[in-house]
Amino acid sequence: MADVYLTVDLGGTRIRAARCCADGRIEARTERLTKATTGSDAVIARIEQALRKVWPEAPADTVKAISVVAPGPIDPWTGVVLTAPNLPGFINLPLRDKLADLFHVPVFIGNDANLAGLAEWRFGAARGHSHVIYLTISTGIGGGVIIDGRLLLGSRGLAAELGHITIDRHSAACKCGNIGCIEWLSSGTAIVRQAVERIRAGQPSSIGTRVNNELDQVNVEVIEQAALDGDELALTVLDEAFRALGLSIVSLLHIFNPSIVVLGGGVSNLGDRLFKPVQAVVDRHVMDARYRCPIVPAQLRGDVGLLGALALALDPPPQRPITAAS
Repeated sequence: MADVYLTVDLGGTRIRAARCCADGRIEARTERLTKATTGSDAVIARIEQALRKVWPEAPADTVKAISVVAPGPIDPWTGVVLTAPNLPGFINLPLRDKLADLFHVPVFIGNDANLAGLAEWRFGAARGHSHVIYLTISTGIGGGVIIDGRLLLGSRGLAAELGHITIDRHSAACKCGNIGCIEWLSSGTAIVRQAVERIRAGQPSSIGTRVNNELDQVNVEVIEQAALDGDELALTVLDEAFRALGLSIVSLLHIFNPSIVVLGGGVSNLGDRLFKPVQAVVDRHVMDARYRCPIVPAQLRGDVGLLGALALALDPPPQRPITAAS
């Protein structure tokens, strides 16, 4: 008899599901379109279909739990999705209870970026470390914090919104309403926005010709290639973004004193073009050499959501902390 865990990576575009072993091996997987505009009931029905696709065929296999990662703030103790970007209808949605009613096994729900950090700690680049900072740098910026071998949740399960650290109070407003968030300055979306704005303002660059002057086709990879070819605008945009990211990591080092920082998400694929300048900023601005630690790329890549859900099932949150708000 084998114990297995069914995991789901719920995104605005795709639903991915897997049957996993406790050691991180994925035995079966499937995916389908989320079709988010069809509403929460229809999306939950597609989650159910995906889970039944990977349900174990051997009757001796036991499904120990179902675990789901989803975007947006989530109450990890009740499994309620408070709100989810790109998932209409996912507002105060009791996703845990809905899936438990369908499958009659324990169900866990957690934030995708937080649990990506937990996955890298248990299965990936941060194995063997007890104090970890994880940042995913893609369309936006999110993250997770591991302290003494446990995922930091905070009093209401909303901790580690690392993309909304204020770096420049003179900057423009982030989509969250705050001013000068690191997500506004250093995410993939921010890098593209800053390049395109400067090109439209008349600054010379080869970026436009690389996309036949269709500026809505500019992406981080195009900007990186321009930078490699010496394009001054591309070099400046990347340097500014990575300096801001490095300064945010300095703050995180001073607050949490981790032994490793892991960077994931699409922008981390830039490799040394990202890691060298970020490390240089950290080394220059960190308060004391004893705060320094390795800054490394994530290892789990496309499976980080599925394995983050598995990590949650293996290490569910402890009892909700008692606070005045409770």
